[in-house]
Amino acid sequence: SLLDIDAMLLGTTLYLWQMPHFFALSYMHRVDYKRGGFAMVPVLEQDGEQTAQLIRRYAAYLSTVPFIATATGVASSMFALEGVALNAYALYVANKFHKERTNANARKVFLTSLWYLPSFLVLFLLHSKVWDEDEDRQKDMLRGVISDAIHKVRDQGRQICIHEHAVAKNNNHNEDIEQSATTTDTIRSDAGNSGCPVTIAKRTGAAGVSSAADVANQTVT
Repeated sequence: SLLDIDAMLLGTTLYLWQMPHFFALSYMHRVDYKRGGFAMVPVLEQDGEQTAQLIRRYAAYLSTVPFIATATGVASSMFALEGVALNAYALYVANKFHKERTNANARKVFLTSLWYLPSFLVLFLLHSKVWDEDEDRQKDMLRGVISDAIHKVRDQGRQICIHEHAVAKNNNHNEDIEQSATTTDTIRSDAGNSGCPVTIAKRTGAAGVSSAADVANQTVT
């Protein structure tokens, strides 16, 4: 569906991405565009100020997409975290071009846009929650194969992710509390410990925290 939030976010990403990409390209070749009679933004101005502002503006808009995807439940919070690193560099080269409008800096913006888009889409694919819908996996064989591959990559990511280790350590700690706690005060103090908010898949929820909290409620009762 065109109104599906996943499709809308992908469409928005492609729309926003093309702006810095083509503005930087047209700035580098503004002389050629002028000779050809194309009324591009860099052709219509002398100092490139508006071009630089447009590049920086759309780069800033693009940096919000990972947060929106996470907030709407389309992707895991890991997508927002990795999006910070990805967009930080994109904003850096955009600001550098804004401060010093040269062909060399415009070329950096253009080259950044070339690897930015595939990197962004791969992260979107990897952290999309659509692969956690088991019912759809069973209906579509191809979808199931792709989903299994995605989960294998996620599992490998857990081996090196400090956030996943933090959550696992916290959950194990809460399980020990559930088994050995003897007083209400002990349970309350330990059950209040929260895991790392960054997750890479649905299996990294706060199950341990919920279990400890349930034990605390039962003890109080």
